Amino acid sequence: MPEFFNLPLKEARDHFEKSYLEYHFEKNGGSVAKLAAAIGMERTHLYRKLHSLKIKL
Repeated sequence: MPEFFNLPLKEARDHFEKSYLEYHFEKNGGSVAKLAAAIGMERTHLYRKLHSLKIKL
């Protein structure tokens, strides 16, 4: 069972989102534009999400 299953929902969601975005960011060669297209999110929203999760660009 993943460790974050024992966290409150918000923390578990943040943990999942950070891992998900870091994985897809690397998979798309570090391109925010490609990442946004791959996950179906507007770049402006994606930049806010990356910042809130403290993901380095």
